[in-house]
Amino acid sequence: MIQQQVSTPQSFARAVSATRTVMIAGIVLILIGLGCIGMNLFQLGTASDWEWSLMTRFFFDADAIEFSGRRSGRSEMWRYIYVWAPVAVIPVGIGLLIYHFATNGKSSAGLFADFQSRGWIGRQQQVGLQVKNGNATAQVVFISHPSISDEVFDGAVQHYGSFISGLDKKGLKDVQIAAAKSGVLTGVPAETLMPGAPAGLTAAILKGKSPFVAVIPPNTGAKKFRLLAIKEAAVTPQLG
Repeated sequence: MIQQQVSTPQSFARAVSATRTVMIAGIVLILIGLGCIGMNLFQLGTASDWEWSLMTRFFFDADAIEFSGRRSGRSEMWRYIYVWAPVAVIPVGIGLLIYHFATNGKSSAGLFADFQSRGWIGRQQQVGLQVKNGNATAQVVFISHPSISDEVFDGAVQHYGSFISGLDKKGLKDVQIAAAKSGVLTGVPAETLMPGAPAGLTAAILKGKSPFVAVIPPNTGAKKFRLLAIKEAAVTPQLG
């Protein structure tokens, strides 16, 4: 059922949750700029008793408000940020959004082509190991391959899970560090973590809430897997 629902570029794009770094960066920059505009207007409004003509007149004047006290230097620094940051970051943010939407179709088509040529839909299952992912922690999973039967996959997950549960505190920490250094955050062959693991088995971190994930292994010369969460709606049986 899932394979049928990712058989065309359009259905593939609807089914997967691809990371849109450029779009997110553009939105963040625009929000930062709007926040600075809001703070600028608030300071001008407070200083002018909310006289709109004065607020618009001094909108681009960082020296329009004078501060007094021990923290005046810091306040004046923020005034320059509130006034001039939007001029810089909002156009950049808009440019990133334009770039994203202009190239999104091409990048989505390329992603689908890569998936068709060497990717697959796998079942992801937690193995009881957590690794650091920035300031948070992420659950490590094994991801199945079409060449691996459910019995073999479940056996590999259970075997590694038993290994993890039998470690003491120091041993577990060593395994966590080694797993992170191996590249499990972006996906590695499971044999990197568990020597003798079935060929095609992938170790990565949990993606999304669905039990399935789209896996695109690295091409020749590349190093990283592409792991795309499958939206839950895409695995819901369709009645008809």
